[in-house]
Amino acid sequence: METLSLSRRQAPELYMAGTPVEGPHAQAIAFALKELGLAAVFCIEGVPTIGFLNDPDASADRVDTVHRILWNQGLMSLLLVIRQDDLMAYSLVKRPFHREQGASAADPRLITTLSLVNDAVRLRELVDSAQSGRFWFENDPYFDPDQRVDSVLLSNLLQSFRELKEELGSDAAQALLMQTMFIAYLEDRKIIKSEVFKEASDGAHASFSDMLEARTTASFETLFDWLKAAFNGNVFNAPCAFDVEGGRPPKLKAKQLKVLARFRHGREEMTSGQMHFFGYDFEYMSIGLISAVYDRFLKEEVERANSDGAFYTPMFLADVVVNQLWDDLNDEQRSSGVFCDPACGSGIFLVRLFQRLVAYHCQQKKKRHATWNELKTIARRLRGADINPAAVRVAAFSLYITLLEQSNPPDLPALIDAGKLLPSLYGDTLRPAQDFFTSDDGGHYDAVIGNPPWKGRGGSVTTAQQWTKSQNLPDPAKDIAWGFVWKSLRVLKPKGIVALLLPAMGILHNNDSETARKLLLLKARIRRVINLSDLCFQLFDGAQRPTAFILYENIRTEGEPYRFEYWVPKADLNLRLKRMMTLSRGDRIQLRSDVVNADPSVFKRRLWSRPPDEKLLQFLRTIPALNDFIGEYKTLRKAEFNRDKTWAIGQGFQPAQPDKLGTEGYRTTTSEIVTRYPYLSADAFCPVALPKIKTKPWKTKTVRRAGFPHGFKGPHILIPQGVERAMPRLRASYTDQSLVFEDSLQAIAFPPAKHRTAKLLTAVLNSSLSAWFYFHDTANFGADRAKVHQNDLLKLPFSLPKDMPDPDRAAAAAAKIVRLIDREIKHSNDLLRDSTGVLNEIDHLVFEYYGLDQSDIALVEDTFNYILPAMQPRRSAGMQRIWENSRIEHRHAYATMLCDSLKPWFRKPIIASLAAKSADVAILRLSIADNKRASDYSETKSDELVPFLNQISQSLPRRLPGNVQVVPDLRFVIGSEMYLIKPLQLRQWLRSAALADAEQIAAEFSAIVAQRDNKSVTDVSR
Repeated sequence: METLSLSRRQAPELYMAGTPVEGPHAQAIAFALKELGLAAVFCIEGVPTIGFLNDPDASADRVDTVHRILWNQGLMSLLLVIRQDDLMAYSLVKRPFHREQGASAADPRLITTLSLVNDAVRLRELVDSAQSGRFWFENDPYFDPDQRVDSVLLSNLLQSFRELKEELGSDAAQALLMQTMFIAYLEDRKIIKSEVFKEASDGAHASFSDMLEARTTASFETLFDWLKAAFNGNVFNAPCAFDVEGGRPPKLKAKQLKVLARFRHGREEMTSGQMHFFGYDFEYMSIGLISAVYDRFLKEEVERANSDGAFYTPMFLADVVVNQLWDDLNDEQRSSGVFCDPACGSGIFLVRLFQRLVAYHCQQKKKRHATWNELKTIARRLRGADINPAAVRVAAFSLYITLLEQSNPPDLPALIDAGKLLPSLYGDTLRPAQDFFTSDDGGHYDAVIGNPPWKGRGGSVTTAQQWTKSQNLPDPAKDIAWGFVWKSLRVLKPKGIVALLLPAMGILHNNDSETARKLLLLKARIRRVINLSDLCFQLFDGAQRPTAFILYENIRTEGEPYRFEYWVPKADLNLRLKRMMTLSRGDRIQLRSDVVNADPSVFKRRLWSRPPDEKLLQFLRTIPALNDFIGEYKTLRKAEFNRDKTWAIGQGFQPAQPDKLGTEGYRTTTSEIVTRYPYLSADAFCPVALPKIKTKPWKTKTVRRAGFPHGFKGPHILIPQGVERAMPRLRASYTDQSLVFEDSLQAIAFPPAKHRTAKLLTAVLNSSLSAWFYFHDTANFGADRAKVHQNDLLKLPFSLPKDMPDPDRAAAAAAKIVRLIDREIKHSNDLLRDSTGVLNEIDHLVFEYYGLDQSDIALVEDTFNYILPAMQPRRSAGMQRIWENSRIEHRHAYATMLCDSLKPWFRKPIIASLAAKSADVAILRLSIADNKRASDYSETKSDELVPFLNQISQSLPRRLPGNVQVVPDLRFVIGSEMYLIKPLQLRQWLRSAALADAEQIAAEFSAIVAQRDNKSVTDVSR
């Protein structure tokens, strides 16, 4: 173990035999250490990730058994087997492998074999590479998510459901599959044994699999009679039904048992028919994984899923929510509190809460297992409801399995013999078809938790809207989520807490939510906001909109300002490949409620901005904005519009849908002008200067909306709303030609005499500076859909040269810009136009026009070149440049910018050099020069990381944290030198990162200058 440099690791990162284990995965970690005999379990951000089997004599069979069990557990991703002279790394995502007797086939699970003697450096860096995500990316073929146990199980569930629902119907097929999983669980966990199956079949079948292969359903139905008597609950009322009050369930046929038999053994990929030697095993499978059937079943009902706005909550995200709530609960709430999920779905939040409550109860009582009555009491403290009864069935099913999972196995036989083992949940504490907004508002709950629906059902008035209206509370865009925000406060006990996943745009960012947002800050005390916008497409399969987590409670003193935490995690390799969220300390911010109230855009802006960005924004805001002289046509249309005097912006026309013409309620209008000029499609648009458009006009004057008629006449500036990911800048094009276009394009119409100003504005709109500004200071771009709305577009600072910060510099730049645009107009019809070179020219001239210095330019260029291309990456996206390891030129630029930024603070220059480096972490040394000449940045004398840390460990004031990836601003001082320990990823070595780091370093480093001759050690890490 020492070979892997784990000496600086400790709980909650590294658990070894005998280490007390706490947290959401305590049970799984303890099982791996005690029952499987692993030497250690390594966690990343609380998620068990690497298992260590340290056994010099480990046989192939032992490795296979451990691998198969951990694959079924579905938590860890890597098994390291340490033998006498080597280490073998196995993927725990790959399916279990059967070694044929005498066969020499390569083991598909084996990633690499390392020598404990010859591969010392690679071994020392292995754990760091897992934390950075580099290991997973470099070995991507070994971590195909389709081979994970949850993917295999869910794929077979879906296929079984499709084959069963044709004759049984959706509800009956869902119920039957859950009942089958429950019986499989009971059998695999040895809660029921072969005698039960023999008795139900008059000795014909000794296992559930045998029973499912029978030619009739008689034994299966008899088994249900026994199960109902033994377990009670709601699961085994009848095959295909949890609830028989609504009528008799459909009659089961033998051919449907065959489908269940294939699903039960799990050795077949049911979609393809491919067979495997090993299937899944419910004995070791996570209940959170099993709860995920809710999402898959609902996705079979696409229309309902779309209308309700419901999405599956991944287990790791549910753990984030539960952990955040759990850490803020007091002892009384943990011991006896009542918890509610008002839109419980599969019950994943209730399941994870139940597990935490049981663990806490056992810890307080100092015993390993709770009694069965204690477990039932804890289960009754959990309340759930959902308008979808099928979802509540899954929640009941999940909680029943969790109850059994948490029980003391020796207690169960006597309880089963006594009969009616399971408590009634479905229809009791878990309410099907119950609407949160028709229940009373009394203070019943210590906490409300969940991921409620976000939007209104198409065209209908929801009970959420009715309730908010009756309470005189705002619900912007008629979003159901706001109803849950307000109603959750009403049902809390005096010290209760709300923990909800909510739409980031509707709650945090949208301009039309500003009033509701201010009221929430006034009526509630927010404890923490985690803005998950950048993670949107990696969190949810099929998600279209970003989410945010908000933890809040009822305000105690209305109007009194308070502080709260604002966390802004970023997408990274670990999330893309490992389904775990890494939160860097640099992404944790503190905000004040009164500051947020006065500055409604702060949630969006601080998603990426840091203090140097905020300073540049403040500088730009000293310049008048476009909305000072450009009006929106929709507000100007009632007044007389004078094209010779007025600047205005408006959208193109919206075409009428031919199949809806004549339909009652479908309104149209006429627009003669759209049939007069050539039609410009969005695909034909190109930036800067538009070539001659030779298409025909629009085919009909009947349109849905007429748009901005004055904007169709040239000269004008045309601007698409959308921002392309490949070129993440706003695009604008100047043209004198009159054109008609649809509403995805917008036009700025200007007085013809102001054509020079319009050309100047066209260049500015195309610049990386405007992209940087819109990214930080508008609601959508970078948080939701990549577009800039009309009112946001007009926020851009822009004025004539005489009103700019440096008028002479601006005037010279403006003249060059106008000449450049004239040149592009002249060559706009050339076949081979290179827009990239032109845009680079524009960028540098616009920097000159606005009077930016090198620090400002670094902020803009880093955002444009690295951050914007990586924003909100899809799961299918490859390696983003910002995730790559920095190269020497990046570190040189960082060090140069850092030292230059520190100059005003010190009389002598600061010298930067690389002290040590591994493949994932680097240590930068800052020294005060003995003379007034600073030497260049150097990496020539850098050491290997681990030996360097061991060498200086005695001089450190405290133990270094294990995971440097989440503490990228770690600093310490030895004598008169400061050391910065930083992940090697490029994000931490951008010039803009140097500017942000400099502000913190300057104050800390200057404090030790006076002690230069004192060899004391100072810890300056935040």
